Amino acid sequence: MSMSGLATSMVRDGSAVDFRVQTAYQLYVERLIKMGWSLIAPRTLSRRLDAAGDVDRIFENFTLHIEEMLQQSARLRPVAWDTALCEFHDRVEGSNLKWWLYGSAALAVRGLAIEPGDVDLVVNDAQQAGLLLAGLLVEPVTHMDDWVANSTGRAFHGAIIEWLADAHPSAEDVPHEQEPRAAGHLDVVEWRGRRIRVPDLHLQLAVAERRGLTDRCELIRRAM
Repeated sequence: MSMSGLATSMVRDGSAVDFRVQTAYQLYVERLIKMGWSLIAPRTLSRRLDAAGDVDRIFENFTLHIEEMLQQSARLRPVAWDTALCEFHDRVEGSNLKWWLYGSAALAVRGLAIEPGDVDLVVNDAQQAGLLLAGLLVEPVTHMDDWVANSTGRAFHGAIIEWLADAHPSAEDVPHEQEPRAAGHLDVVEWRGRRIRVPDLHLQLAVAERRGLTDRCELIRRAM
């Protein structure tokens, strides 16, 4: 299916599918690679996913939103991360899903002056999160090899909602904000009438330092 500068296709391969994107725009190529896609031919990229759930409907939703996601990733379009987080929270509220928010959105809900590019979440059950976000998925929940966690999923509602489960432990003295040890270092933030669990600022500072995010480090230090 074609759109402005983009064409998408889905290739089935047993229990897996390849979501593919062809684009004439180098900026989109760069953004897709940053989002975990692989270049398989000039201007053609692929992401291998599990053929789980209603993958045809998920692919249609992906095709509908891919250009908006890429433009948000490139900061060419506003990112409605707050809308996305409200939707996630309200859908999972009352379920037995355990989760916390991490990354830039976890700083934004504290009131820090930062503009998140998406909503990043740790969940205890990736499949359940996918069921709770049915209708919003842009990728099926997928088991990952050679990645930071065993499972991941993506949805879209004003911004990308991305979650992971079973992150691999790090060897760092201060745990990464997405790994299991971080569960013992969470704060609860009141945000728009909702209670959001987020990593404490010491964890987020350590991550920012490892990534060399100088401006973010200074922002966090001022808030501590």
